[in-house]
Amino acid sequence: MDALNFFIILAVGMVGGFFNVYAGAGSLLTIPVLIFLGLPPHAAIATNRLGVTGSDIAGWYEFHVKRMINYRESVALALPALIGAIAGANLVLEVEPALLKKIIALVTLLVLVLVMLNPDIGIKKRESQNKRDNYITAVIASLAVGVYGGFYGAGAGTFLFYILILCFDETFIESAGTHEPANLAFSLTAVIVFAINGVINYTWAVPLFIGSFSGAFLSAYYSDKISNAWLKKLFMTVVIIAVIKLLL
Repeated sequence: MDALNFFIILAVGMVGGFFNVYAGAGSLLTIPVLIFLGLPPHAAIATNRLGVTGSDIAGWYEFHVKRMINYRESVALALPALIGAIAGANLVLEVEPALLKKIIALVTLLVLVLVMLNPDIGIKKRESQNKRDNYITAVIASLAVGVYGGFYGAGAGTFLFYILILCFDETFIESAGTHEPANLAFSLTAVIVFAINGVINYTWAVPLFIGSFSGAFLSAYYSDKISNAWLKKLFMTVVIIAVIKLLL
């Protein structure tokens, strides 16, 4: 790798790390850049998954220090997502990824409409009703997210935000913290699968990890200075971009 590519990947990793903390969709930027710079698609997805664990680690640490993580809800997401990721990785050769991406785009669009129609969702903290049913729904949804992540992974973190906001009535900032341990568990599972299959380019993963860690650390550090209303606008913008990308 030459110096120019190193710094390009480093910079893109920083931007992706920022979006991973607050919208969970940084890979929608980093994967295409890795492919554009010369990595084959499968290697780009695998290398990206290792690189973006930097943002998960940084975000987890900073939100933990600020006590902004609900570990009970995070574990409810992490375990089924981990199992789903293993299943998804083993099924990747049997299901057409293009069709799956279009289905995900449609579901994403429907949830986006729901968020837009409810102006208070993710903004004001509310007490969850029927908590047992919420946990059951969250577990099932997280399992599905894990399966999707085993196929592609980009945007999987966004769905963890959806689950926390819709099932547990968390605000956007609260979900940014709570989703980090679950996202890291999912990412590490995928990394192990990719490492076993020998498709990770570790040389390219290094600058991506450093950039992703730095971007996520800075954004999480300043999380108490960012409003939920601003995050909601950012989240919706990223989701719209994600839908367009998935459909195309």
